[in-house]
Amino acid sequence: MLRIFTDLPATLISSISILLGAIVGGIFSWIITKKSTDKTIEVQNKIVEDNRKYAEDTRMRRSREYANIIRLDICTALFSSARVLQSFKNNGEVELYPVPMDREYSSGVAYLKNGFKLKELSYIYQLYGLIEKLNRDTNNFNYFDNKNYDLIKMDCQMFLKKLYGDNWKKILDVNIDDTCYEDLYDNDAIKEGYRQVLKKLDKICNID
Repeated sequence: MLRIFTDLPATLISSISILLGAIVGGIFSWIITKKSTDKTIEVQNKIVEDNRKYAEDTRMRRSREYANIIRLDICTALFSSARVLQSFKNNGEVELYPVPMDREYSSGVAYLKNGFKLKELSYIYQLYGLIEKLNRDTNNFNYFDNKNYDLIKMDCQMFLKKLYGDNWKKILDVNIDDTCYEDLYDNDAIKEGYRQVLKKLDKICNID
């Protein structure tokens, strides 16, 4: 009986030591597991964020590319139309060159659709309808056929009228070679709807 009581403290101490060891081991195991889980979540979140940034960067880069192509087509048609009509107005030698355009413009317009209202997209398509006609007629131009001159003259007038309405003749008084593109669209002569569309295109092109 005495031996039992003598061994009891040692047994209790041993049991308590085992229990404390298990508790401490469990705590450390939980801490390690939590840190590992937190690290995994952190890595996953970083991957998601990097993918989001990459997708956003890609979207912005493609938006700039498409906007630049559309802006270039409109700018080229605008300057070409003004120069041609000024030559007719001044009875000078009319130099006609093919007016280029991107054949896949509809894909670019569709890609930019989230940045424009439906009516604004319609404005862009209307301009491209006239640019397509300018492109076709200037590519098929025959210097020895006077009807071709009249046809392209009408194309240029239609393009300027689409942008400026009744103010289109004011552009013919501008020194086109000393005028920048922004001055031709950011003014009181142009129709407000087209002015806003062209400003939006410029803004997209200039996004860093």
